[in-house]
Amino acid sequence: MKIKKKISILLTFVSIFTAGNALAIAEDSIDSSSFYTRTFRTSAYYSPLPCQNRYVTGSFEGDKRLNGNGTNGADGTPVYPGMVAAPGGPDGYAFGTKMQIPGIGIVGVHDRGGAIVLGDADTGRHDRLDIWMGYGDIGLKRALNWGKRDLEITVYGVDPNIREAIVLDGYSPDEAIPADCSSNEQIEPVITVASTPEAPAPEVELDYFSSALSAGNAGTDVIRLQKELTLLSFYRGPINGTYDSVTEHAVFKFQQSQGIVSAAEEIGAGVFGPKTRERINEIVATRKYNQIIIAEATNKYANTLLASTKEELATAQIAAQ
Repeated sequence: MKIKKKISILLTFVSIFTAGNALAIAEDSIDSSSFYTRTFRTSAYYSPLPCQNRYVTGSFEGDKRLNGNGTNGADGTPVYPGMVAAPGGPDGYAFGTKMQIPGIGIVGVHDRGGAIVLGDADTGRHDRLDIWMGYGDIGLKRALNWGKRDLEITVYGVDPNIREAIVLDGYSPDEAIPADCSSNEQIEPVITVASTPEAPAPEVELDYFSSALSAGNAGTDVIRLQKELTLLSFYRGPINGTYDSVTEHAVFKFQQSQGIVSAAEEIGAGVFGPKTRERINEIVATRKYNQIIIAEATNKYANTLLASTKEELATAQIAAQ
């Protein structure tokens, strides 16, 4: 019944224009039997710019590795807020598949992702979707506020009669073009999702690196360093707790990406000294902070959804009396 109700609403509003996009559905060309609703685990990503104020990983290059170059989807479509990455393959979602995502609008699948995979009925894991949220600080802020959400999403299939209509909070059509970094100016969007004011700010326990490390060292600090460099995509060796040549090279590549050293012949290259340690600690702190923002936004969304459900149940009970 829910699906039929949604279809009826969509057919009533033959044309809806929002944020420069149009939703136009020809009433006599819709096959309602192809629609279905399914629970998805949704997350968000963005495209970093070199002039951002901050980064999830601590650097522009690190965020590029995490999010991709972010100029086009896997099918060649230029990125835009609301564009979706979905699992591919014979059991996945074809490029051009239209979906209705609460809080986003009518969207299309144009991208893929290594972590964007099909679910598993045996473990209760849902199919994954990743939603592109914009460029630079604007996109990052919106992506962090989105967090991770399990949503009931209507899938319409590949239907040219259904056009995308983005209703993303704070969205401006200008966001289709990345900010000009020569001016170092970006417009902050108005985003209504925020942390719960009555809740106390969560305490952050930061596991900082405090010791210098270099070739020949071994132990738990080296294990932590190898794990951190693996997370940042600089280290690809075994987590063995030994500061070997592979670890040394990974440290050098990290130093090079952060402008700490420029060549392997420089003094301190490959050594986890004070400057390198300080930069890694900044990245650890930023990640912890971002995790808190995501957790707060996700919890607020869940509480809002729960309150809405309770209100609907209460209304239904009154009507039944």
